[in-house]
Amino acid sequence: MTLTLEEAPAISTHEDLLAAEPVEHSVEPISSLLNHTTLVKMMVMRDFKGRYRGSLLGALWPLIHPVGHLLLYTFVFCIVLKVRFGADASTSNFSLYLMSGLLAWGAISESIARSTTCILEVPNLVKRVVFPLEVIPIVVALSSVTTQVGGMLILIACAIVYQGAIHASLLFIPAIAFSQILFTTGICWLLGSLGVYVRDIRHLVTLGLSVWMYMTPIVYPASALPENLKFLVWINPVAGIVTDYRRVILENKSPDFTMYAFYTAIAVVFFFSGYYFFMKTKRSFADVM
Repeated sequence: MTLTLEEAPAISTHEDLLAAEPVEHSVEPISSLLNHTTLVKMMVMRDFKGRYRGSLLGALWPLIHPVGHLLLYTFVFCIVLKVRFGADASTSNFSLYLMSGLLAWGAISESIARSTTCILEVPNLVKRVVFPLEVIPIVVALSSVTTQVGGMLILIACAIVYQGAIHASLLFIPAIAFSQILFTTGICWLLGSLGVYVRDIRHLVTLGLSVWMYMTPIVYPASALPENLKFLVWINPVAGIVTDYRRVILENKSPDFTMYAFYTAIAVVFFFSGYYFFMKTKRSFADVM
């Protein structure tokens, strides 16, 4: 995300200036977010459109990218390695399970990777403009979710056709997505701040995301994990998020409420701690940059 001084949304009213003041005047991250709702919406749309501006296929890329991975992983893990989800051994069933995991992981990993440089990419906003910098990581997180929504709609349509019915369990999707956004936004705040002070963090995060993906039951079912590694599903919030998406979209089940409560609690901790860490450290951004 690269914004010039001219492109930066203006903050001109008295209320906007108050909302942009340091953490002492923004007691809670939720109230801070509500103060900048219009700004966040505008920047998310600008970021989403800007990523594909000038490309031949434009906004189709958010759909083409996961489909490409879907075909590759389906061939490797379903056709070659014979990985299966549940009792249905068909390739179609595997693809649906795989897509539900890839969409969630794609949104989370993309926002985390981008967050490491999101503040470094807007030096004009850091140094010269009265601007609520805490909005930038939020925009990164929500922009990736915007991409996920399109893929999820296609997944749900495919699942309905494959299963021949619309299940009431789909109503739980917003609750799962809410926890996902809390978790991702908290990490984006944390890494966005660390990226200013530790420039190598983006390389560490790239490596870590590769490891994280294969520690998450995306291309294989959680039941395939050895007993001594089952704890990984519980300490990994993304594993819980992926599992619950599969339950509500593909299995006509409600979320695993114990697991949901656990990863939502982790998400809340990251959300608040990430926010306060960002607000505490952002005062020195201009000096470091």
